[in-house]
Amino acid sequence: MATDKDAEFVTGEARARLMFEQTKVLASSGLEYTNPLIPHLSLLSTTLTPTPKCTFLYTVQQAHTNRLNTLHGGCIATLFDYCTSVAVSLVSKPGFWEFVGVSRTLNTTYLRPAEVGAEVEIECEVVAIGRQLAQLRGTMRRRGGGGEVFATCEHGKFNMDARGKM
Repeated sequence: MATDKDAEFVTGEARARLMFEQTKVLASSGLEYTNPLIPHLSLLSTTLTPTPKCTFLYTVQQAHTNRLNTLHGGCIATLFDYCTSVAVSLVSKPGFWEFVGVSRTLNTTYLRPAEVGAEVEIECEVVAIGRQLAQLRGTMRRRGGGGEVFATCEHGKFNMDARGKM
């Protein structure tokens, strides 16, 4: 039987967009770990089939660079952590990844530097998702041009929805 809570829960692509918009509000008030990155990130597209996937656009800012004036590895990992979590929201529903889980692993491979001003596309997909564990993948590449890949990630998550019920 559907509850009032179920009726208010947004699913699919609308949920991913809602999660992103809510993060923007939290970031603007200083209440989000992604505060410095979110103003420079936009959600370009979402899809549910054949694989749940989100694509984002990020512009590299001077404040997010290392001593070599390229995007800092910590910023790359943070972007992957957040963006892959939005991808989970595409398949979440009441009782199934409702809170998009917590990270178990985040393996990031850095392939080439992204310079200040570079427009970067971040594509994140749900590779596999079960009751407790999820495997996500992310690719960060230059938008347009040659589309060279800057970094990739594999993100493992654990579902906290059932915590306390085990």
